[in-house]
Order: sequence, then structure tokens, then C-alpha cells
Amino acid sequence: MAIKRAKTSFVAYIGGVPRIVHEGDLIDETDPVVAGRESLFGDIADHVAGNRPPVEQATAGPGERRSVRPGPGRGGRRREEG
Repeated sequence: MAIKRAKTSFVAYIGGVPRIVHEGDLIDETDPVVAGRESLFGDIADHVAGNRPPVEQATAGPGERRSVRPGPGRGGRRREEG
């Protein structure tokens, strides 16, 4: 059993009863609302893989130089309180 993700919102009549599917809904592929409407659904794995933010490399690679500057609130002059 694979889970499908609705690519768009739509209404389908299943046994004469209207069923609303919203964009982003997760539905099992054996659900009758998917049958004959496969083009309206995508694989959840493809959706998740496409929405991952890029991973920041935390260390320099071999021979790579990085400049390090203090960011806001780090290093630099401290503000006197009083």
C-alpha cells in the first residue's frame, strides 16, 4: 500500500456521493477516489525529496579556505549596561 499526495484540489463522485480532495491530502492508493484519477496524484516520496532544503556544509573541504566573521551578537564590542 503506497500513499499518494493530491497535486490539486478536486471533487469526485464516489457512488453518487461527492467527495472533496484538497491539494496536499494524503490518500492510500487503494482508495476509490484514486482509481481513474491517477494523474491528479503524485508519490509522497517524490514530494518529500523535492522539498528538502539544501544542506549547509559545516566544514571546509580539503584545500578550501573559509573566512570567519563574527555575526550579530557574536564577538565585537559589548554594549555597556547601566
